[in-house]
Amino acid sequence: MGIAKSYEDIVYSSKEDWGIVEGLVFDNWEERVFDVEEIAKRPSVKSAFGMDFGYVNDPSTLFCGLVDTVAREIYVFDEMYQKGMSNEDILTKVTEMGYAKERIRADSAEPKSIAYLRKHGLRNIRSAKKGADSIRAGISLIQDYKIIIHPRCVNFLTEINSYTWDVDKFDNRINKPIDDFNHLMDAMRYAMEDFDGRKGVRILK
Repeated sequence: MGIAKSYEDIVYSSKEDWGIVEGLVFDNWEERVFDVEEIAKRPSVKSAFGMDFGYVNDPSTLFCGLVDTVAREIYVFDEMYQKGMSNEDILTKVTEMGYAKERIRADSAEPKSIAYLRKHGLRNIRSAKKGADSIRAGISLIQDYKIIIHPRCVNFLTEINSYTWDVDKFDNRINKPIDDFNHLMDAMRYAMEDFDGRKGVRILK
């Protein structure tokens, strides 16, 4: 699963390379090559996987990350992003990617899909806990971390650089994100539900 093998392989990209976008929900990120295996060896690092369902108009997504609860860093190392996927297609793709045994938090709006995936091989997939103000609470948690994104996660990079706060009829920013460019962003929120934002430790259930 390693990607970069030496310090010389590390490449930094600034947000300016993507262009300046006003009102970004997340500006706490950078694009950088990193060695997944080396990051995973840290004792303070846990894996985090989240899934958002789509079909015709929206993609089904899988966020694949490593979370350093001491350094307060999220490493985004892989992704799934594809429209028109049936539950069987999702199962096949996640298995091919090598993540069938991972603990995955998935959109609770699709209980039948989650039940199907669990029954047929994704044994550790569970529903995300949605509730009042869960979107803003999840965003607030993630804003307390530094997000490091591997360049191969092109869809994640596109979304995080396009995911902005919405505006009212007077074009003023409001405390609510737009309902667009949010498929991997939502999947990341679901994945981070297993981490206590106050203490920086994972809640295992």
